[in-house]
Amino acid sequence: MEQMPVMSERLGAVVPRDRFAGRDSVALAELAELAYAGSPTAVTNAYFRGLDQQLAELGIKKRVELGSATFDGVSEIVSGGMAFSISMLDPRSPVQNYRLDNVVVLPFSDFHPRLETGLIWRKDRAHGGDLEEVVAAAREVFAEPLHS
Repeated sequence: MEQMPVMSERLGAVVPRDRFAGRDSVALAELAELAYAGSPTAVTNAYFRGLDQQLAELGIKKRVELGSATFDGVSEIVSGGMAFSISMLDPRSPVQNYRLDNVVVLPFSDFHPRLETGLIWRKDRAHGGDLEEVVAAAREVFAEPLHS
């Protein structure tokens, strides 16, 4: 197997705007009384399951079980002041399209989660195999991984 990093995204806290008005960051301790509402992909995404465990170890104990809620469902729960979530911090991220008016994404002041994305392939398929051209193109495009 071979792998190549392609993107690294900073994550921030999705919080009720009225509760954190005028803020440019938030500390984990300030979120402890809110429940954590994981993203809809958390059910199948190992990264977000690990992030949930890390939050628990850092003192975030309450959870909201969302079942099959969508991103706009998470935004509604956050907007109502019951919970917070974690999402991409970059305002250009398509996930930002699901935010309601009373929701804002703030960087953490004391926690620095990043979502790392990479490509993985079998060596034999890249060196003289059917993925050789694709891997060569990916190496060229992602010579410098994207950062947000």
